[in-house]
Amino acid sequence: MGRPRINDREKRQVQVNIRLTTDENNKVNEFASACGLSSANWIRAKIFTGKFPVVKMSPLDTSLYLELKKIGVNLNQVTHKINAGEFPKEYLVRQLELAELLRNIINLLTHDRQPDQG
Repeated sequence: MGRPRINDREKRQVQVNIRLTTDENNKVNEFASACGLSSANWIRAKIFTGKFPVVKMSPLDTSLYLELKKIGVNLNQVTHKINAGEFPKEYLVRQLELAELLRNIINLLTHDRQPDQG
């Protein structure tokens, strides 16, 4: 099944070019990425609504988020192997320590906008 046809009135045929500094471009790309949009769609939404598009995820560094996701995947794989008896039982203690550390990191990152409790 192909892409649905767009009527001529809804087709985007006019192209507008703007020049940005490197810093401006980086900022637009960062905002767009946080919203899950392309840069063009983010700019279009900002222009026509006058508001910033809704951020789909916390504005924390995407590479940090992806790295934490990889750690979680690895932790799950190790857990599976430990439960299957493929690692010595001593590894279980270390694995539980790492799981607690990962939970603490995720908790700190997801509550980064709340005032300090200390």
